[in-house]
Amino acid sequence: MALIWTAALLGLEFLIGWSAAPAGPGGLCIWADEGGTVWTTGGWAAVGVWLCGPVLRIGLMGIAAAMGIHRGSAATMLSVAAMLLTCAGATTWRGRAVQHTRGVLLPA
Repeated sequence: MALIWTAALLGLEFLIGWSAAPAGPGGLCIWADEGGTVWTTGGWAAVGVWLCGPVLRIGLMGIAAAMGIHRGSAATMLSVAAMLLTCAGATTWRGRAVQHTRGVLLPA
């Protein structure tokens, strides 16, 4: 039974990282300069996403500890990796749209 709960908590942590990532680039202002270099700057929405992710992960760690499930750092690293990979992909996708138009793409 503990294996099922461990897998469920791992899945939840992965979903937190995966679902929070697109919100980060959504709060970015992305533009391209004359040379085609893409630049980004974040606002309060991006800061909120980066702060809420660890809070949710700490909450899951507390739930796991209350259930008596020992979780190592691998679950946290998987969640952070999912978040960073998705965030990088979303930012690259939005950046390519701006690079081709040489314009400014404001937060969605």
